[in-house]
Amino acid sequence: MSLTLPRLKQTLQLWIESGLFAVAAVVILYGNLTALAMLFLSRKGYLALRLLAVCLLLLCATIGHEALLLSGVYDRVAALRFVPVSLSLAVGPVIFLYVKARLYPGFHLSRKDIKHFLPAVGQLSAYLTLWIQPAYRKAELWEGLYRYYIHPLENILFVLTGWIYLYFAYRFVRHEMGHRTRPLDLLQVLRLKRTVKVQFLLLGCYAVYLVDDTIRRLLLLKAQTDLTLVSWFSFSALVAMLAWLSLFAWLSEYWWPRRRRTSTG
Repeated sequence: MSLTLPRLKQTLQLWIESGLFAVAAVVILYGNLTALAMLFLSRKGYLALRLLAVCLLLLCATIGHEALLLSGVYDRVAALRFVPVSLSLAVGPVIFLYVKARLYPGFHLSRKDIKHFLPAVGQLSAYLTLWIQPAYRKAELWEGLYRYYIHPLENILFVLTGWIYLYFAYRFVRHEMGHRTRPLDLLQVLRLKRTVKVQFLLLGCYAVYLVDDTIRRLLLLKAQTDLTLVSWFSFSALVAMLAWLSLFAWLSEYWWPRRRRTSTG
């Protein structure tokens, strides 16, 4: 009996992890297809839709990167390490700018908006710097500096910047709720408010993982090579962020406007 219980636990864990990564793969595919559809079908000059598409692509890359890290693919395939595909620090600013563009159709990006993406530029520069290192040096950096310091810091900044920009987006939404009088305009603002609040909450669920991961890496110097209940929960929250935003994209930009035109026609 003592031999079968560990084996049963291992089998159950394998099934849960496989199912979780399978769901993540489906959601990532759905998010990418949604983003591409948004880009190709968006009207000329419709900045909000393009920003939403970019946000979906950024989330897809972030979740894909985290899935490869948690599943150990990076450990087995050294050539994929430090490939600069994840720009998680740009997710918060893009959501914020999307909300502004959705609330104010006359909003346009300007040079002053570049400041929002400076952390993401630093993140991209760090990955590029690590990526071009010789193979032996990359292995040392991966097992030491990146695994124990850079990645935990990257995740912490992702959550903090995401919360900050979602908070300011929420402030814009709350302000418009007091100034919109037409029912359709108010309904649009209410939907944006709900989505911002859900994203904020799900990002908080993902932050639970940071406590466990940061303690392991920074204090215990023990890299997390297996998924725990905490990491399952937090990774699921990250996937849920993408799933919600992808569904919201279709509903807000296509389904609800189409129903409104049908009902008024």
